[in-house]
Amino acid sequence: MIIDAHTHRYPEELLGDPQSFAQLHKEWHWLELVSPKNKKSLQGWSTREKMIADMDKSEVERAVLLGWYWENPETCELQNQWCSQWIARDPDRFIGFLSLHPELQNSVESLKRSKDLGFIGIGECHPWLQGASIQNANWMNCMEFAAAEGWPVTFHVTEPVGHDYPSRVQTPFGEFLWLARQLPELKIILAHAGGLFPFYELNPKIRPELKNVHYDLAACPLLYDPEIYRKLIEVVGVKKILWGTDYPLRIFPATQKEPDFTTFKNLVLNETELSESERDAIFGNNLLALLPC
Repeated sequence: MIIDAHTHRYPEELLGDPQSFAQLHKEWHWLELVSPKNKKSLQGWSTREKMIADMDKSEVERAVLLGWYWENPETCELQNQWCSQWIARDPDRFIGFLSLHPELQNSVESLKRSKDLGFIGIGECHPWLQGASIQNANWMNCMEFAAAEGWPVTFHVTEPVGHDYPSRVQTPFGEFLWLARQLPELKIILAHAGGLFPFYELNPKIRPELKNVHYDLAACPLLYDPEIYRKLIEVVGVKKILWGTDYPLRIFPATQKEPDFTTFKNLVLNETELSESERDAIFGNNLLALLPC
């Protein structure tokens, strides 16, 4: 089974006019990402029908629908309303993760209600963009809930020394280590190859504390040379790596007019020369092992 661990989706009424949506909800960071000034956007758009057709074409059986790290708690709640409808309509194709905000009122009670709606994870998270940190008390209450329920939590990660761009907001590595120490049972997924955080696992003093930290490959073609995939396997082992695309982002902008799953799938397969067991692990089994029973 092939599962994409990192995708996004938006309602069709937003696709035609993202600027009006961003202005209405005061989501300026998101607008800068999907509609940057003075350069072509990498953002692609997809309807339900196109996304499912693209999945079928690449033999992707299921996809995690990640929420977004909206600047305002009301927009996070709106995203969760969208996603609850999508996973109810296509429960065999889509896995729902919640949008979370540090200022969300009655956050744990909201998570309990969301569990009843079929959500089984949290992410994509970026509390620093939202004006807080992982150590925020309300945020930690949600992390404790996730740990108790066996929910994975996916974080957006940027490199400490990566290339600069206007919408870049740091995600301090020290806080990920702090969270792993505070809640060793929490299933943490660091997106975008963890911003190269996995190479800290070469430190034998830190490695044991990161046993429940995993890394997805979303958007890696935009960030790293292809040899990154085999190097990650060599450093952290195949069981800690999750294939994800960041669909519908156009992660091959030089050749990709429309988003798809096939291009990145084939790149990873061709560059890594995976064994059958490695392929099954990275492309689905590792994620399935993280999801609550």
